[in-house]
This record gives sequence, structure tokens and C-alpha cells, in this order.
Amino acid sequence: MRDRTSARWHVGTTILFLLVTAGCDRVFPKDHIIALEGAALIDGAGGAPKPDALIIIRNGHIATVTRVNEIPIPKGAERINVVGKTIIPGLIDAHAHVERWAAGRYIAWGVTTVRDLHGGTDTVLALRNAMNLGSITGPRMFTAGAMIDGVPPTYANATGVATADQARRAVDQHAVAGVDYLKVYTKITPALLRPLLDEADKLRLPVAAHLGRTDALSAARAGVVSIEHMSGVVQAATGDPSYAVAHNSFLAGWTTEEKGWAGLDSGAVARTARALAQTKVTIVPTLVVHEMLSRLDNPILLARPGMEDVPNNAESVRSVPSLLRRTGWRAGDFAAFRRSRQRQDQFVREYKRAGGAIAAGSDAANQLLIPGYSLHEEMTLLVAAGLTPLEAITAATRRGAQLLHADSLGMIAQGKVADLVVLNGNPAENIAATRNIALVMIRGRVIRPDSLRATWK
Repeated sequence: MRDRTSARWHVGTTILFLLVTAGCDRVFPKDHIIALEGAALIDGAGGAPKPDALIIIRNGHIATVTRVNEIPIPKGAERINVVGKTIIPGLIDAHAHVERWAAGRYIAWGVTTVRDLHGGTDTVLALRNAMNLGSITGPRMFTAGAMIDGVPPTYANATGVATADQARRAVDQHAVAGVDYLKVYTKITPALLRPLLDEADKLRLPVAAHLGRTDALSAARAGVVSIEHMSGVVQAATGDPSYAVAHNSFLAGWTTEEKGWAGLDSGAVARTARALAQTKVTIVPTLVVHEMLSRLDNPILLARPGMEDVPNNAESVRSVPSLLRRTGWRAGDFAAFRRSRQRQDQFVREYKRAGGAIAAGSDAANQLLIPGYSLHEEMTLLVAAGLTPLEAITAATRRGAQLLHADSLGMIAQGKVADLVVLNGNPAENIAATRNIALVMIRGRVIRPDSLRATWK
């Protein structure tokens, strides 16, 4: 009996082998090879541009990075002449709120990966899966699902918790849903943060923090991996508990903290930056958020470059009047916000000087924040704050990948995923050159921004 069974098994496997090998051209297609020839290369590691680069991409991954004429180009490769251009890694937006309409906009602006930090859990996970499987043309997406907040939660689709047990249960529910990490919001107190982080650590879920009731130093020492918007820094610098109290109401807390930056002296900013850098927390400053808040009363911003990519019905970006009605902000508030900008920039500069990790994020889509384009605005603001152009590019590439624990992203090197951007200019000389994009490659697929834009116009 065993012999007959064995014989049937061998016959079956032989037939299966013949069927598979007969159609092997369909099962294992020939290599798709692309050779990018002649550009300057900024590889994301932080070094100076490398001239006359040759990058060979095979089946969506980077096979070789060398110089032109150092090795032969494989036969049958698609050769693309990029002489006079600059290649950088695909950009990573480390703080986004992704909406379906915006997927292609990210790609058109060279953003090939997004770190989403709040959305309805079911809908945002479905969107992540659709983009990662390629059924929607868009960036690679990681998401926190719905953020975890105190009670009542600021947003109806957030998860509100009032006790340590509820905080642990919220972490468990997010893990079961399949999120990539967690985000905590402004009403999370130190007493809620501790059990939440403990449960998250057991499940190996990193925690990002937009702080309010907890100061930045306490949160960083407790173990959050990133602090968003530089939240909680003013409270940490002053030790003033009134900032935590103000965050009992979201708008009151937001307004109080945004104005509070202007009251900090330079010594307190430097000391707080050094102390935070020692915790190894990543700061995602989103300077573009603070800049737009300080200029929210300027209607010209709704007609600035980049807004042509935003549909007329995209209320998340265009609904400035509704935000002004909700906040009640007036000219004096905007003047105070503008005074705060100097100290916010100083904090970024001091954090970099202290060796702290900075990742670039845009907070788009939100009022005046344009998916894709606003990450370029963020890089420009980081340079104005004191980073070099190469450091700003690193903040928008390798630092974002490190924050995501995505080793295959954020750099152009052998074995990495072929996500890259070909620029018409040299951003090492002028960071604004990142906006002048010749082509984008994601997973080895070449996309030309003009052709992509034609699909939604």
C-alpha cells in the first residue's frame, strides 16, 4: 500500500513539474532591467552628490550603483539618459493624513512612502492595502489607524480611553486590526501613557505622540518613538503645568502652546533640545504646519503653487474659513504665532546640533497643506531653520525610513527597493530644486508627473 501511494505521489509531482516548467515564461518572466545613466547621485546617506552615476534596477530593486563606464550595462536593459540631472531617494512623508484623492498627488511630487497618523481604522487600512497592493497608483503606506486619545476624544473617529485597562485594550484592538504603529493624542495623560506604552511594547508597536497633557521630555523618557509637531516642548522647557490644563480643550491647548513658543528664552530652548536628544526620540517638527498657522489670514496661500493639484472639493485643504470660524483666531493671534516661529526654528537647529534625529513630515491633507507638495515646503523650512540641503533631504528620506523600521527604503544602494526621484536641478545647491521633477520611480516603475497629472485633469 505504501509503495502504490509513493508511486502516485511521484507521478503527481512529475506532472506538476512538467506543467509548471512548460509555462515557465509566464510564471517567471524575464528580468526587467532599467539603467539610469549619468546623473549626480544623492543617495540619502548624507554625503555629497556623486557625479556620473549609473544605477541599474532589476525587477523593482536596485541591483548596482556605480559610475558610468565602470561596468557594462546588461543587454536588453531600458536605458534612460539622465545626464545633467540629480537623483535622490523616493521621499518619505513622516507625518501625513492620507485621503484617497491624494494618492497620485504624492507620487507626482516624488513622495513614494507615507507615514499616516490618523484616519478611520477600517477605511484607512483598506486604503493602505489598496495602495500597497498596487490597485491604486500611490505611495507605499504605513498607518496608525485611529489615534488613541483621552475622553471625550477630540475627533469622533479616535479611540477614547479613560483608564489604564481601557488604554491597554485600545492597544490590543489596534494590534488585531493590523496597524503598523500607534499614535497618541493631546488628552493622553502620563498616567494613561505608561500602561499604553507597556502594552504597545509587548506587542512591538511603536508609539508616535502628538502631546498636550504630557510634556515632551516625560513622553520621550517613557518611550515614545517620535514627537509630532514639536508638541509638549514648550511645557517641557517651562515646567508650567498650565499648558497641560489648557489641553483639556483642544483648541485652547493648541492656541496656548502655539503662542507659548514666543515666550521661551534661547537658553531654555537649547537645554530642552539637548535633553530630548539624549532620549533618542525622533522629532517630526512639521514646520510647515506652524508656518501655515502663522499665515492663515493670508488668502494668497490658497492660490500658491501646488494648489492646482488640489481638487476644488478637497475641503480638508481648502476649508480655511471654517477653521477660522471654529478657532476664533484674529490678527493678534496670528501675530503671536509669527513671533513663535523664531523659537521653533531655533529648537530644530539646537536639536540637530545635539545629534537628535529629525524626520520631515507635512501633516497633509489639512488646511493649506498640500499632499506631496508641502513636504517640499517642509524641506525648505528645515533649511531656513539651520539644516543643510543634504540634511533636509536625509530628513525626508533615510530618517523617515529609520522611523518606520523600513530598511529597504530611504536610500539608493544595492538591494534597496527602487524608489527614487530624478530632478532637473541640484538640490544640494538649492533645496527648491526638489520641486522640479523629471520622473519618479516607485517599485521600479517609471512615472512621469505630467502624464500622471493628465489622468486627473
